[in-house]
Amino acid sequence: MIGGASLRESIAVFEAAYEAGIRYVDVAPLYGLAENVVGDLVHSHRDDFILATKVGIARPKLPGLFSLVRKTLRPVALRLPAVKQFALRQAQALATTGLFHPDQVRSSLEDSLRRLKTEWVDVLLLHEPTTGDMTPELLGELDRLVSSGTVRLLGTGTQEPAERSIRYGDVWQHRYAPGDALPADNLELRVVHGVLRYGLPLLQTAIATRFATASALSSRYGYDFFDSEAHPAILATLALAADPRSVLLVSSRHAARIERCVAQINWSIACGDTPDYVDNVVAFLSSESAAGANAC
Repeated sequence: MIGGASLRESIAVFEAAYEAGIRYVDVAPLYGLAENVVGDLVHSHRDDFILATKVGIARPKLPGLFSLVRKTLRPVALRLPAVKQFALRQAQALATTGLFHPDQVRSSLEDSLRRLKTEWVDVLLLHEPTTGDMTPELLGELDRLVSSGTVRLLGTGTQEPAERSIRYGDVWQHRYAPGDALPADNLELRVVHGVLRYGLPLLQTAIATRFATASALSSRYGYDFFDSEAHPAILATLALAADPRSVLLVSSRHAARIERCVAQINWSIACGDTPDYVDNVVAFLSSESAAGANAC
């Protein structure tokens, strides 16, 4: 995800992500100047990337200021995730939402394509839709966008967990915190986000209070649960293993963190070769510490 990083930071993160094998890029009009930055970075090798953008929430009237505010709040948000959620809610409250009339969707997408310097997007998501937004007129317009080749896949995107989100199309983007249910579905693509934001505090608390279980998990799965630099990969592996067909969104302004996280993911576990990993790690992160210890 591209948000409040500077251009220099964005270039460094893009290079690190590309070298690590990451090809999925998630943006939206709400994210300020993100589409402009991505367009400048990928237009010369467009076919190497899967671009996802959104419709339904207006671009901020002062996108540069919006990006600056996000960047300024980030150091606080990293320590206090609740602050980040509050800031996001306030930013969204200032934005115009529910823009799902066919004319609004068409205009928003045309603007995004211009900024992204591309003739098509691989994924178009309805950004925080409600049931009432899913009108026959909207669905007809979306079908036309796919038929024209402007959009390859359609779906929905939300900050909510799966059970509180609207499901439409072939792509379902939603929040995943450790322990959240992942309803089975015949999806072309599931995209999850939030596992690091919600999981890192849980992991740190669990390690501090359940030392023996952390040691047992370290021995069983080859991760050093006491090494804070391994924590993002432990959680990324968890999210991917929960649905091995899914894409995991991560956001960072630091190229080295991206490189380290991807390099440390256990891809065998992430592909579903160790089914008990999800249950044991989720139990460890929850209050069910005894279950986690017994399972190990």
